[in-house]
Amino acid sequence: MTETGPERSHPDRRPRPPLVAYGEWAIPDSLVATRPETEVTFELPPDRATLFVAAPLAYYLGARVELGEGAVPRLSLPGEEHTFSPLPTFQHEVADLLRDVFFLDVLVREADAEGVDCRADLVSAVGGCPYALTDASPGERVARLLDCDREWLATERPDWHLATYADQGEEEARCLPYLLDAMSLVYLPESSDIDAQGLLKHSLDDFYRAGRPEGDVASVDVLDPELHAGDLHAWLAEGVPVSAFTPSRAAYEHRAAATPSERLDVAVVLNDDAMAEEHEAVARTYRENATSFPATVDVYRSLTTDELASVFERDHDFVHYIGHCEVSGLRCADGGLDCESISGSGARTFFLNACGSYHQGQKLVAGGSVAGAVTIRTVLDRQAAAVGTAFARLLVHGFGIERAIQLARRQVLMSTDYAVVGDGTYALTPDADPSLLHVAPYDGGFEVRYTVPAEGRAGDAFVAPFENCRRVRGSSAETVLSPDETRDLLAARERPVVYDEDLRWSGDLATELPDLDRA
Repeated sequence: MTETGPERSHPDRRPRPPLVAYGEWAIPDSLVATRPETEVTFELPPDRATLFVAAPLAYYLGARVELGEGAVPRLSLPGEEHTFSPLPTFQHEVADLLRDVFFLDVLVREADAEGVDCRADLVSAVGGCPYALTDASPGERVARLLDCDREWLATERPDWHLATYADQGEEEARCLPYLLDAMSLVYLPESSDIDAQGLLKHSLDDFYRAGRPEGDVASVDVLDPELHAGDLHAWLAEGVPVSAFTPSRAAYEHRAAATPSERLDVAVVLNDDAMAEEHEAVARTYRENATSFPATVDVYRSLTTDELASVFERDHDFVHYIGHCEVSGLRCADGGLDCESISGSGARTFFLNACGSYHQGQKLVAGGSVAGAVTIRTVLDRQAAAVGTAFARLLVHGFGIERAIQLARRQVLMSTDYAVVGDGTYALTPDADPSLLHVAPYDGGFEVRYTVPAEGRAGDAFVAPFENCRRVRGSSAETVLSPDETRDLLAARERPVVYDEDLRWSGDLATELPDLDRA
């Protein structure tokens, strides 16, 4: 039976949306029968833009969707109707309503579960008795929500984990079920050109990688996207954006077909001797993680085009390439490897830590990969080493590809040079429990903020190490600790820490904290 109560907010209780197909076939009766009766009807004008934007809320509520010429977006609920504004305002109104009803459902679900919910007080303040809401239909819960102070609720809910900016062609429509499965908001894509960035690039030319490629670097012209509510952002549209990853139908299909690994199979390739330090640090990072998640790490140096093609074609959970990339492809001992020429990518994920590797990364995703980190133009040797080493460490601690590259980019000045192609929410070790600390000096002690990202587990809960109650993933637990308490927290488990806006690691920071504190 399909879950329609507040439990639907848990990632394990939501049904997987059916795929989209084009043709002359009617929707099978068996599929129609799976739509639950929720007393919610979504009336929409018959245009794809409105349908795309409305889809996440319609899916979550299990709503019946009816199309009508001249219709304005409207939700029909038990005893009342809620009318939205037309596009483009509609995309923000429908996103806000989904965020509100989802958050309320999480609160009701957690208040009804065993243990303690950190925000149990919000349930009575927003929706009344949690036990009454537990048995209410989706339509009744939305109606109750519309009668409460939603402006106040908006200040209490966490940031939404993912927003996707999507065109509305057939390829994008085929991606829509995957976006709904990930509980992504959907917005219309808008962007502008970037002019000022080029000036800064020219000012740094003298400092670019000492091993500059002999051929031309395949740089990418990037766009400045107009981003809305969302912690992570996906760009399912034309162009290459900054601050957003670029998924594709192929990436989603490859992820759906992937099977979990019991042991990581990692390949680290060094095709630039000047980057040997990064090569050794990255390989060591994967090996040391074997105590918590077993890993086989193979290292290679100075591969030919055929040898590198073979590495990508074989089944690997992750391939970390260190070297150079030119218009002809990834530089090898005997020329450039164009990844379009390989007979299918067996690398589930990858990092092409080489100048201008964006297009080669796209080809790997088209050929079989799920996601990977790339660069969009020339990068510095020192920057590449810092980002590559931090990225590897974040991956093995359970962070998704996009979040890992976001955090790793804190190490360098030109952070927008790094991007993600494919499904950036994919995590190399999905069963790991990624967590992030923010630590800052405060009144003789330290203010500590603890967060567990929500992507991949939207609606799930976590318990912070200094609390005994549950919070929804994507929110933060905050406290003030003494220096000794902070050191103990940092030393208890290795995890990334943002300290003074820099990415650090808790074990290192724990030993340095007394000096920082006295300073």
